[in-house]
Amino acid sequence: MKRSALLLSSLLVLVPAVVHCGGGEERGNADPDAGDVDGGPEPIVEEDKPLLPASKVDLLFVVDNSASMGDKQALLATAVSRVIRRLVTPSNEHKPVDLHLGVISSSLGNQGGDVCPEDSPRTNDRAHLLNKNAEGAVVAGAESGFLSFSGSGDVAVFEKAASDIIVGVGQSGCGLEAQLEAMYRFVAQPDPPETIRREPVEYVGVDKELLAQRKAFFRPDSAVAIVMLTDEDDSQVDPRANGGKGWHFTVRNVPLSKVARGTSAQGTTAARGTSACATDPASPDCASCAEAATCDASTLGCQKIKQDVNCTQSAAPGQSGPGYDGYYGPNDDDLNVRFHEMKRRYGVDPQYPIERYVKALSSRKVPNRDTEHDAAGNYVHARTCTNPLFAAALPAPDAPDLCDLPEGDRSFRLVFFQLIGGLPPALAGTSPDWTKILGRDPDAYDDTGIDPHMIPSVSPRPGLSGGNEARGDNGTDPVHGREWNTRNKDLQYACTLPLPEERQCLPYDACECNDDPTNPANSPNPPLCKSDGSTTQIRAKAYPTLRPLRVVKGLGDRALAASICSVDPTSGYGPLLETLASKMSGALAK
Repeated sequence: MKRSALLLSSLLVLVPAVVHCGGGEERGNADPDAGDVDGGPEPIVEEDKPLLPASKVDLLFVVDNSASMGDKQALLATAVSRVIRRLVTPSNEHKPVDLHLGVISSSLGNQGGDVCPEDSPRTNDRAHLLNKNAEGAVVAGAESGFLSFSGSGDVAVFEKAASDIIVGVGQSGCGLEAQLEAMYRFVAQPDPPETIRREPVEYVGVDKELLAQRKAFFRPDSAVAIVMLTDEDDSQVDPRANGGKGWHFTVRNVPLSKVARGTSAQGTTAARGTSACATDPASPDCASCAEAATCDASTLGCQKIKQDVNCTQSAAPGQSGPGYDGYYGPNDDDLNVRFHEMKRRYGVDPQYPIERYVKALSSRKVPNRDTEHDAAGNYVHARTCTNPLFAAALPAPDAPDLCDLPEGDRSFRLVFFQLIGGLPPALAGTSPDWTKILGRDPDAYDDTGIDPHMIPSVSPRPGLSGGNEARGDNGTDPVHGREWNTRNKDLQYACTLPLPEERQCLPYDACECNDDPTNPANSPNPPLCKSDGSTTQIRAKAYPTLRPLRVVKGLGDRALAASICSVDPTSGYGPLLETLASKMSGALAK
């Protein structure tokens, strides 16, 4: 989640870096359902279809539209012409392609919660295709929701239209970034809901507009490329997780909690995890202290929770008893940082498993929303419906059957994914060291060997300098400058990059170098501010985007990861997108 925004029109100078995600232990083309992403039962191995080189490309951009993304959107808008030119006016690598280009955002609203204001039109884009520019006008040529180029027309006009749509995504979206779930909903969910209600969780209706857009955009004989641009980790929950209580993490007032969060009426804090969670989140003794109020006291597991030191003590000064004992203190559960290391901190992980998104791009069968969970409420990848991405034909919005679709001939090798996200540029090399990027075993919560810049933390991280330096002292670490005092309201950075122009932060502006208007002594000191200690911002930042990176790793050699802090001085992310075009070229008709 984000509170602040960075505005810039273009960025400068860092050497572009890209991870090519092949390798012997990665998921290969012949084994797209290899089950090493989230553990679980033995996987079902699907045989791939023969590769039929494509003369069409459906290119989908998934663009984070939360605060601070305006600068990165401008970089992508500058770069998009590079991939368009490579596809529609290639040299001798393949024939010109018939191109569809679409854009969706990361905003899916509250998903059963209440954090994002429902009266704001951009906090829930519903994974629909976006076709407006920064002024809110429909971009010419995108009246259907997306852009098409089939060989006739002016390529420069097409490029300008694509750039305008990307900039038009904006940065006023929901702070519960749902970049992975938005992708899943548009690409692979057979029956996308219109709305989600809670208590109990209920998926209401079917989003017929999305179904119509999907049917028009995706062609069964195309190559599909998805580019995700984000500077923060995925912050979406599975509303039905944890026995139908996943949405508890997306509400201001957490059920059962009485601990007021923050210094004003900001809501209540969530429950802590039991003491076992701190050292071994995978332990069967790691659970939420909230269960102490509702578990069966006759069971040993319940007694362990009720007697756990984390669950019997209150972190709220002068307050104790039900609703206080076992809950985080007033300043220890800011909504802005709730979605990191959730199992370790809360005893439960209410987010969808990574396999959901890997299999969206590599399995011919997916669950519908009624078969995503077993009777106990656990997420399961039931092979219920034809994956729309691999269907021979997509249903009309009013079709009676959205599930049993005819299977198409698209090879897994015609589906590509590129992440431009938060990681140090040096880690985004041609031979990725996934241990440095994700740790030894992220499924087992083992981050041994991880690069410290990739650790999500509100506190200074081991091996990195800084913490309490004066604002304006941006440190000497070449990746991110230094650590800073987040006051438990923000995370440390994976990387930073220079702004092309200084930005003067105004009072109450969403800016990184602002003074605290109520207590100047608590003003932030991020390594992003001018050396004179003023409220002038000179750098941008990105956080570790661990969940999207795990999707990249799970997809193997069909996926790429690049650093959002790696910028070409003239074309933004242009070289990164060209790398995607090069990877796709072998699957395109010669």
